[in-house]
Amino acid sequence: MLYANMGIRKDNNTPSSNSGPSKGDLEILTARFEKLKLVNMALWTFIKEAHGITEEQLVERYKQVDLIDGSADGKLKVGIKKCTKCGKTLNPKFEKCQYCGTIVSFSSIFEAI
Repeated sequence: MLYANMGIRKDNNTPSSNSGPSKGDLEILTARFEKLKLVNMALWTFIKEAHGITEEQLVERYKQVDLIDGSADGKLKVGIKKCTKCGKTLNPKFEKCQYCGTIVSFSSIFEAI
């Protein structure tokens, strides 16, 4: 398996707790975050080499994307969406409206994360 050599699990099995995150949960999230940084760095090297983009251009684009939601805070907040059929507020974690079953369409893949 390709991902096994990188220590990346294909499943989303993370421990859950009724009393909030545990030390084990934090360690799992920290490890996943570190792997995500490595994957992003690897992707960045491909992009930089293939397109000649500089680090300064990346930083400038990061700042532009950070401002999409109107706030330069290092986060990208997605606005509240309503179902086009029943008008109820949509949970961004679901691919369809939990009230009427209408398939949810997003203008960007990042809205569905």
